[in-house]
Amino acid sequence: MISLGRSTGKEGATQMLPRSYAFALLVGLGSLLAPLAADAQQPSVLQNIQKSKTINAGYIPYPPFVIVDPNTKKVSGYFIELMDEIVANMGQDIKIKYEETTWGTMVVGVQSGKFDVVVSGIFSTIPRSMQVTFTRPVMLVGLTAVARSDDTRFKTDEDLKKPGLTVAVTAGEVGHTYAKQYLPNAKLIVIDTPDITRPMLEVLAGRADIGIADSMSVYNFVEAHKGKATNVFAEKPLYLYGTGLMLPRDLQWKDFLDQAISFLEYSKVLDRLEAKYKKGATEWISFKKNY
Repeated sequence: MISLGRSTGKEGATQMLPRSYAFALLVGLGSLLAPLAADAQQPSVLQNIQKSKTINAGYIPYPPFVIVDPNTKKVSGYFIELMDEIVANMGQDIKIKYEETTWGTMVVGVQSGKFDVVVSGIFSTIPRSMQVTFTRPVMLVGLTAVARSDDTRFKTDEDLKKPGLTVAVTAGEVGHTYAKQYLPNAKLIVIDTPDITRPMLEVLAGRADIGIADSMSVYNFVEAHKGKATNVFAEKPLYLYGTGLMLPRDLQWKDFLDQAISFLEYSKVLDRLEAKYKKGATEWISFKKNY
């Protein structure tokens, strides 16, 4: 406790603490404690959801994690069903309101409070984790690349660092982050689009030497363009990323979703979703189960 009156010195004499100093100290302590008090009074995302009965979810079309019907615009896919299972088990008549976003704007959408969650199966990276947070990973997705089938220049990541290469990437996607950090000699074609296959089309058109993207998008693209495109690092991805849901920094909301995902794992729901949506062995890597 701070006394504005007398204090005892080392020789037992009472001394006055200058009121101006004491007042300044109290004001300083108040300014430090005020944000803590405000945070304590701020409702959590989960509390707001329970009150409004609505989860505001952003998504990016990203088959098979999020699939958009071109006619009805209805969304489906692995992570859509995962969210449906979570909501069904909440037992509170909660609805999910979906809104499309992009790889380049999804973080801002979460930070601004527009989205309670982004559900497209988002990679947890250090730059993203400085701004938002993530659930526990549901699976691992690799980073690989597309080249033309007749182009044999690319065997290892060192081949990507050679001068003179043109590399196509999607703005805000992990391929873009990788290229900026590790390929200083490359000329980048950066396309701002929710469609991760767009940069791969630049490769087939001859405007880029290689397109870098996640293993799932590359797998699907190569399957659709057999004989024209090859998955360069299918067996040994450049990177592996923990993949889950993107969230605002809210401990109660994150804890709830982590527990919900664990429940879906132990109740075999995730196994069912994987059997339904996973096509090729190189699309993503599942966590080994010891039970």
